[in-house]
Amino acid sequence: MAERTIGVYPSNRYKFRTNAAYRALWVFLPRPRAKIIAEQLTYLDFHEWLMDNLRHASDTDPTDDDWSPLVFSVAEGFYKTDVLLYASVCEAALYSVLHSHYIAEGDLANQAVKDCFVRVEDRFHQVCGHEASLALHPQTVTGHLCLHFTHEAPLSSSDVKFISLIRAGEAIRIYDTAFRRRLDNLREDRNSIHLAKQIERNNQLRAFQDEDRAKAKKTTEDLRIALHAFVTQ
Repeated sequence: MAERTIGVYPSNRYKFRTNAAYRALWVFLPRPRAKIIAEQLTYLDFHEWLMDNLRHASDTDPTDDDWSPLVFSVAEGFYKTDVLLYASVCEAALYSVLHSHYIAEGDLANQAVKDCFVRVEDRFHQVCGHEASLALHPQTVTGHLCLHFTHEAPLSSSDVKFISLIRAGEAIRIYDTAFRRRLDNLREDRNSIHLAKQIERNNQLRAFQDEDRAKAKKTTEDLRIALHAFVTQ
């Protein structure tokens, strides 16, 4: 691999915003969740600035005209990181709002919201020890007489699925179908970052680009606005 001079050009000064400035936009979420999201957005803004200004040159002492922006797999690594983090911010924010809604509504919560946080398990209780047979073409089924019932078990936070949260948000009208599709696309982009999926994506000539990061950033901001409107209505 060719050796390159790496520099930050044309701007080499960056002004960091405070965590509180980012957190203020997410104040409708519980403070610990808003703080974590603010930390990620602090990094994402810096990461975007760094990518926009990071340059390379073949000369050891390059002039202004020698600098070139990062391209190919090196640049794609920046975009993948940003898409991954924006998707995680969306997931964390949705989880927080929907979980609070689920707790507040209880048994009256929309089924799509319940499905995010509860697993319905089939249970069987044997009524007697005698076997019974039933002729069901093309065979006869033999078994015990049992009482069948369902049991709801809460899911741990790590078992809650992003796709379920996205569907629940649409079900209770936090956003419309068109925006649900945008969130689904962001989720699919995040999933494709796994190496096996990335190979498939690259075979389809769909490498991550700046426009993917821009769409993820816009989706995150639009979700913030929608969640704020829902919480404060």
